[in-house]
Amino acid sequence: MAALAFAGLIAFRIVYAFNYRVDSDEPQHLHVVWGWAHGLLPYRDLFDNHSPLFQMLCSPLMRLLGEHVWIVVPMRLAVLPLYVADLWLIYLIGRALYTERWAVWMAMIAGSIPRFFLVTTEFRTDDMWTTLWLAAVWLAVSGPVTGKRAFVFGLTLGACCAVSMKTIMLMASLGTAAAGLLILDTICRRKIYPVGMLKSAGLILSGMIILPALLAGYFGAHDALRQTYYCVFQHNAAPGLGSWRKPGFHLFLFPLSLPVLLGLGWLCLRSTKKSDRVGAGRALVLMACGSYYFLLRYCPLVTAQDFLPFLPLAALTVLPVLFQILSLTRWPARIMIPAAAALLLLCDGIHIWNVQSPFNNQMKVFEQSLGIALRLTNPDDLVMDGKGETIFRNRPIYWVLEGVTIRRIQLGLIPDDVKEKMIQTGTCVAMDHRLRPVDQKWLEANFLQGDGKVWVAGELLGAAHSTMNFHTDIRGIYSIVSEGGKLAGTIDGRPLLDSEEIAPGEHRLDATGGRGNIALIWTQALERGFDPFSGRIAGLSQ
Repeated sequence: MAALAFAGLIAFRIVYAFNYRVDSDEPQHLHVVWGWAHGLLPYRDLFDNHSPLFQMLCSPLMRLLGEHVWIVVPMRLAVLPLYVADLWLIYLIGRALYTERWAVWMAMIAGSIPRFFLVTTEFRTDDMWTTLWLAAVWLAVSGPVTGKRAFVFGLTLGACCAVSMKTIMLMASLGTAAAGLLILDTICRRKIYPVGMLKSAGLILSGMIILPALLAGYFGAHDALRQTYYCVFQHNAAPGLGSWRKPGFHLFLFPLSLPVLLGLGWLCLRSTKKSDRVGAGRALVLMACGSYYFLLRYCPLVTAQDFLPFLPLAALTVLPVLFQILSLTRWPARIMIPAAAALLLLCDGIHIWNVQSPFNNQMKVFEQSLGIALRLTNPDDLVMDGKGETIFRNRPIYWVLEGVTIRRIQLGLIPDDVKEKMIQTGTCVAMDHRLRPVDQKWLEANFLQGDGKVWVAGELLGAAHSTMNFHTDIRGIYSIVSEGGKLAGTIDGRPLLDSEEIAPGEHRLDATGGRGNIALIWTQALERGFDPFSGRIAGLSQ
């Protein structure tokens, strides 16, 4: 039955890799991976506010796959092994602390939790971050503390840091749990070995700094250490960001939770007669889980992916209580526990289905938009998007318009120069995503809206008549066309050509021929099937 549940989870994951809606973080990560694959150095050549290891490791696959509208699907499938590893590690932790039968069902149920299942379906740094975190927890609870185990544990935490600096919260939760265990050992009058603890701490620290130090050395050797420090650390600490603007009772939840966590930890220590290590492992998982949850109250922006490390530990904490209660009923545990697990899996599956049916392909919306942008542009053309939605094209601005950047723009710490950079670089294609109202208004005045939220440089000039005046801010090669018939005449006193470079400023069109409305349109888009009057793109619009 457990094997059937595992097969169902994997089958569901594969289906959702093809159909699940694209989160805005995914193209941001994919654009950085594309940068690595094409010789660009993140932080120096393009902006990112995440640690670099995950994107760096994914870049060979991106280079192998090439430029395709379906790129999200294989990249999602590439992180499927991390999901399988998550389930395996949850099983290993459960087996070390409870029984093998319980561990199997805890892994299946944890993997089916809707938020965990759906967020890990997406292509994001948090996929690898969660796997490394679970590996660290397994190392902490699955055996006696030896020098080798301590060093590998530190190496794993260092890899966590190299994938996401949110690891600071994880280390704080582990530190809180370890301190709680030390307090409980003192209360229970268990023997403490300070020298051994210091030796282990030194080995953990020495392992933990290796990967971050290597990465720092790499970026330093490429003259990008200052930009790396800003993007990964300084940028993300924007003043007055999110919940930092409104201090309140949530700031006291963590300290208030500590006595409760200590009490529950003490119950875990007393919950087994197997060995002190098993009881300590149970207490460590519970206190790390609880402290991480309450430490999140200090984060300014808490997102769904921030709960990925918490959810498996929550399952490893709550499910044993449920299984123990079921074991005390008059029905055999070998029947009750699988039945209860099957019911929970069914409920999770229904919830996931309600969030998005596996038959509802929301991926095609993203692929259509990306396909239009790629059709209209060359690889060296710039496209103004919010967070890298066009993946394979550079932006005219350095910044990604994510939440922290937008807050820094509001504070005046980062210039809002979208319009200026687009004019300066002659950017003729834009995606209307996360633009500020003033930039949206300018976009509407200088661009024509197409399908898929793609905008192309141009302007509707109105119904054809003999003299028409228009203005453009973007220098580029344009065509002036009518809805029907061949358009002739002059522009600024020169004969009107099929296409010509038009400079920014005011212009006069004296037209003859043509019928219906007249439009100014970027020639490259016109030649590639963009209809300036309907916004549709031949062969791509639906």
